[in-house]
Amino acid sequence: MLTTWTSIVVDGVPYVRTAVPTRWFTAADDLHATLLESLPLLERGDTVVVSEKVAVFLTGRAVPIDAVQPGRLAHLLARAVRPRPGSRGLSVPEKMQFVVAEIGRPRVIVAALLSALTRPFGFAGVFYRVAGPVARDVDGGRPPYEHLVFPPLTAGESTELCADLEAWLGVGVAIVDLNDYGGTVRGVSPQAAAPGVLLAVLAGNLLGQRSTSTPFGIVRRLSDR
Repeated sequence: MLTTWTSIVVDGVPYVRTAVPTRWFTAADDLHATLLESLPLLERGDTVVVSEKVAVFLTGRAVPIDAVQPGRLAHLLARAVRPRPGSRGLSVPEKMQFVVAEIGRPRVIVAALLSALTRPFGFAGVFYRVAGPVARDVDGGRPPYEHLVFPPLTAGESTELCADLEAWLGVGVAIVDLNDYGGTVRGVSPQAAAPGVLLAVLAGNLLGQRSTSTPFGIVRRLSDR
């Protein structure tokens, strides 16, 4: 598949970047093999960017949604969620139940109460700040993955996986969670570009959304050449 490179300057340093088109992966695929299959020829100093959702999916960390049975609290809270356009967020009861199970009912209840108290005063996102990264970053529960919940990787899991992939590919690796509203760098390997640089270079959601089938990317600094 052909890749298209675009250029960007960050802090006076020129970079080029590309999203890598792939076939549609299944649970039978392996992350290491799909990277080797999909990536073009890499150069020294490159950073390979991997979508967190694909990393979770292809390392067997996704949870079948029918294995999560939402309780009354999850149903109640899910009905109060106002997701962004194009996203269902925690309005999916199974995803809300996953959060309840991960962080505990007391913390979820406190987060919900504080959200309800502060929302009339124009404060947004209080629930997610109190409930933490699991609530903010859990994914899935919508087509084409309506049958799966994608737990976010912890910082330790991301860093370990990036280091493993760097040893496999011979270049830096970063795991990212990007969307049209911004994103975060979950982890980087020793040879990867710094997280702040990566976020600037990847601005505009380089990897696109699920319909683009571009879960991998490459960031290349030009000033070293």
